Amino acid sequence: MPDAPTTAAAESIVASRQLIAQSKRLMLTSIERRARLRGGEALRKRAERIRDETANAHRIYRAAVLTWGQTTSLEFRLIAYSSLANLAEALVFQLRDGLGGQSAQDQLDLAIEIESLQILIEQWRLNGRPAVAPAAA
Repeated sequence: MPDAPTTAAAESIVASRQLIAQSKRLMLTSIERRARLRGGEALRKRAERIRDETANAHRIYRAAVLTWGQTTSLEFRLIAYSSLANLAEALVFQLRDGLGGQSAQDQLDLAIEIESLQILIEQWRLNGRPAVAPAAA
């Protein structure tokens, strides 16, 4: 079990990455609104740059959660299952691209693997969702 200073440092890393991602999202929302209202090439280019920065900040935040987050937290679970599902979806696309030019048996085997992966993806997406609390009577 990690000691208190290590845990505090890990929580600070995750929290700082989360704040950066949130700040970037707020900046993006603001610049996109201004671009819609005023138009202009400069605002559009700035919005595109901030959109890329926001996506990068989100990737860094997700990596921080997976590296430093508490494995028992909901945040970790959501990101872990989402990451698994995203990787599996990329693999499904690669396997589908490899179907052509295969023998009938190999195509059948790949189709079965793809089907299995799609079932896993669905389960990971469901498992990654927070449980809905029962309504109060």
